[in-house]
Amino acid sequence: MKETDLQTQVEALPQAPGVYLFKDPKGGILYIGKAKDLRKRVRSYFQGREQDTKTSIMLSKVGQVDHIATRTEKEALILEDTLIKEHHPRYNIQLRDDKRYPLIRLGMGERFPRLSVVRRFRQDNALYFGPFPSATSMRETLKVIHKAFPLRRCSAAQFAHRSRPCLNFQMNRCLAPCCNEVSEEAYNRIVQEVRLFLEGKSDYLVEELRRRMEDEAQALRFEEAARTRDRLAALERIIEGQKVVSQDSSHRDAVGIARQGGKVGIQILFVRGGKLLGGRFFTITDSGLPDREIISSFVRQFYGQGRFIPQEILVPVPLEDAPVLEEVWGEQRKGKVRVRHPRKGKAGYDLLQMAEENAQGKLLGQLKGEDALQEMKERFNLAHVPVRIEGFDISNLGGGLAVGSQVVFEQGEPARACYRRYRIKTVEGIDDYAMTYEVLLRRLRRGKDEGDLPDLILIDGGKGQLNVALEVLKELGIEGIDALSLAKKRKPEEAEKVFLPNKKEPIPLRTSSPASLLLQRVRDEAHRFAITFHTRLRSKAALSSIIDQIPGIGKTRKQALLEHFKGLEGVFNATPDELAQVPRMNIALAQQVWEHLHNNLPRNDTESHRQKKTHENSV
Repeated sequence: MKETDLQTQVEALPQAPGVYLFKDPKGGILYIGKAKDLRKRVRSYFQGREQDTKTSIMLSKVGQVDHIATRTEKEALILEDTLIKEHHPRYNIQLRDDKRYPLIRLGMGERFPRLSVVRRFRQDNALYFGPFPSATSMRETLKVIHKAFPLRRCSAAQFAHRSRPCLNFQMNRCLAPCCNEVSEEAYNRIVQEVRLFLEGKSDYLVEELRRRMEDEAQALRFEEAARTRDRLAALERIIEGQKVVSQDSSHRDAVGIARQGGKVGIQILFVRGGKLLGGRFFTITDSGLPDREIISSFVRQFYGQGRFIPQEILVPVPLEDAPVLEEVWGEQRKGKVRVRHPRKGKAGYDLLQMAEENAQGKLLGQLKGEDALQEMKERFNLAHVPVRIEGFDISNLGGGLAVGSQVVFEQGEPARACYRRYRIKTVEGIDDYAMTYEVLLRRLRRGKDEGDLPDLILIDGGKGQLNVALEVLKELGIEGIDALSLAKKRKPEEAEKVFLPNKKEPIPLRTSSPASLLLQRVRDEAHRFAITFHTRLRSKAALSSIIDQIPGIGKTRKQALLEHFKGLEGVFNATPDELAQVPRMNIALAQQVWEHLHNNLPRNDTESHRQKKTHENSV
């Protein structure tokens, strides 16, 4: 289409809010945007004000400019999001982040509120705190709260039908409102303390508890003073580990951006109650759009329906649509929301700078990872740049409980959701080669059937292990996959060595080389993952043996426990009260089982059972 025809289309656009669509000459949608004034916004592209090299490339492909007018800018924003999700235009930001971070919910609408973990913010009378970028930090926070503040933990159904206090009450970790052991007034006082803590008003709460402890001691209520003292100590421990980045107790997020090497890095930091909880980093392909359009698109997708929205969102560039975003998010939050670009010297500027520096540093680190992959291809004569590397290791002790591990690195970083564990099924005794063969055969056969294969296989071992990998690839008729093995050094002065196919002598690793460091990292991760699984199986075997030794627990009760908790680990992690709910069990026997397990299992095995296994699937 001639440039004059395109200009005519632009000038024919209404001076009204709406959505514009850049299309190629065949009608394919290249980009979808929204505007308060359609003609003014689209005209700015073709007058050079929004152009850099990549934007110019996109505009050179535009053959048609379509539009949909709306009554308000808010309607345009909603319509734009709908159209992007429907058409997936090539030049629009596509944020692929299905992960919903855990939130702590305090059910204020209940008569006796309790804490629970959720992943979606709902419009109810409850209070939500978070999001916690780390499930581990969230669990630690809950652990401290439950120890310091004895709120009920049972569900609504359990609460309604309970006739006697649970064991948490006996351990002073619940006030037993189910059995009227505490007044509603006293219980709500604890609820308010929890609320102050989660809202970040820790300093005020600490002073209040310290004053109360002193009053109780002076009144000779020593038991109550001791409980307040323990609560105070628990609070001070968790507060000590939090980094204070703001003197107020508001919730805010800060968004930083960096661009380099054809990539855009976006870092978002979460601050709750003035304390930095953590953050999340995203990488997207640089489409050449201006920073303000990238940030606008990012925050609209990130704070989609069901996300927790803080009181303030700090952005690195002023956003034209900030007022309408504040309106939409304010309705979702049921409270005021500010979208702000702080200048130097203003509140929030240092936090925004921290987000920008993190974005820059992490993007550079990712680009260096890509350089390491290219170096790996050249140094080890690989057929392809190893975008996806899979590392394998075998762990066994005297041939017993032998296991294999598979770890996955994509773009030089762990992809833990793809990790796999293998129980060795066909090999008896000690035979690392046969075990390696079994694990690789199972993995690669499945990958061939599903079309899911790596670029590079890395085996922990020497020439023999490498030959096993090559044999499996040949047997399955798989071509185009590289394989290496990495042997540990036998003497301190020696270097670790990489064995290559069809090469008699291995290549020594250069410890300063990014490619070498990445290979070592993959090998060490595979080894760690295999050892963890092996230790877990030994712990289960030890736990099963200990269950058999408990007086009163015969074959029938043992089977009932295993079925109810879906395995040995579930039995170990259950509370005495939960154990008592199993058929043929009672409260006295449940307490006996709990004490026996926790007093007799070795310390290392106990810790391994307590760890939550996430993103790791057994095969």
